Amino acid sequence: MDKLKLTVVAATLLLAGCVSLAPEYQAPELPIPQQFSLSGNSLVPQNRGYQDSGWRTFFSDPQIQRLIDEALRNNRDLRMATLKVQEARAQYRITDADRYPQLNGASQASYSGGIKGDSVTERQYQAGIDLSFELDLFGKLKNLSEADRQNFLASQEAQRAVHILLVATVAQNYFSLQLADEQLNIARETLQNYQQSYALVEQQLMTGSSSVLAVEQARGLIESTWAEMAAREGQLAQAKTALQLVLGSGQNLPAMPPGTTELHPVTLPAHLSSEILRQRPDLMEAEHQLMAAHANIGAARAAFYPSISLTSELSTSSTDLTNLFSAGSGMWNFIPKIEVPIFNAGRNQANLAVADVRQQQSVVNYQQKIQTAFKQVADALALRDSLEKQMAAQQRYLSSLEITLQRARGLYSSGAVSYIEVLDAQRSLFSTRQTLLDLQYSRQVNEINLFNALGGGWTE
Repeated sequence: MDKLKLTVVAATLLLAGCVSLAPEYQAPELPIPQQFSLSGNSLVPQNRGYQDSGWRTFFSDPQIQRLIDEALRNNRDLRMATLKVQEARAQYRITDADRYPQLNGASQASYSGGIKGDSVTERQYQAGIDLSFELDLFGKLKNLSEADRQNFLASQEAQRAVHILLVATVAQNYFSLQLADEQLNIARETLQNYQQSYALVEQQLMTGSSSVLAVEQARGLIESTWAEMAAREGQLAQAKTALQLVLGSGQNLPAMPPGTTELHPVTLPAHLSSEILRQRPDLMEAEHQLMAAHANIGAARAAFYPSISLTSELSTSSTDLTNLFSAGSGMWNFIPKIEVPIFNAGRNQANLAVADVRQQQSVVNYQQKIQTAFKQVADALALRDSLEKQMAAQQRYLSSLEITLQRARGLYSSGAVSYIEVLDAQRSLFSTRQTLLDLQYSRQVNEINLFNALGGGWTE
């Protein structure tokens, strides 16, 4: 028993002093500019951090918050990501268990005797414990465990990425539904105006102050608006279906509130470093995968060196169960085993080459994702200024068209212009109102994309 204890202690000391052959990890350089261009963008005081605010702060509308909460409870993609985290955690525990001694107990009983009736039945009882342990002198088991640990951490970041994407998707689908609803309302209001104009022109035709051409032109606007309403109704139905799908609950959507929900722009510091991209969960996932690739190189290198395993057994046997654990009935054995790789047709070298190539692929994958993330943020920042200018100009154009329509109606009543001038002003006004809604939706989606691209939306 004393020798067995000494064996366990010596093995533990050797485990603590094992050497890792994995290359030293260094974060890859960012193949992107050091800072983003923020000219003309909203700023935030330096004592605050935009990344500290979660999606509840960004999406302050209670209706959106309720929908996001529902999606986070029921969405299948998020549920699958959570299950993958649990799977990765269990796999890490399996691999890590190989680094420690394995202790097993066993007992058995055997009976033997002759075939004749007067033969004596012999009984034999055995019980014992087995201790097995592999000395991880070159860090093979440690690196395999570290690789699975990094894969587990990567799965957690993947879950965060799904969470953020889900929040953004729900909000975007909500604004899409709101856009379709508002466009349908505008089409209905425009149809009423066209019908009133048609009634007026038809009345004027009866008195001889209008023409059949004007009546038909007014009728054409009504029919085209009916077609527009049918298209908007289809878009509204599709938007509802898309939102219901991402919610995952199967419940009916609540009624849309009147008006358009305002979305406050993402506030940014005066100098936004591109290092902020490292907080994005997809990039953190790629970095953990890169760390796992480094650990796999260490495990592949360790395969070139000898491996030492220790096996010990303490057992006892007796023909009488009551005397099974009595003194003098026990025995022990100790079996050290050394395996030295001599020839395996280049398998170890090939495994190391595979690990090296996969590590290089992980570096390229990480750098590609960094470049994509930088482009997403830069595009959103550039589009922000463009959309603001477009909306301001479109709003001024809308105000001008409202005045134009009033004057065209006045001139038509006095006979100074034909009815086509009124029709052109009405068509332009209707089109501009729809365009303004599209721009507002584009601005909302762009702010959501910027919030998502900067890695926001995880903090509750």
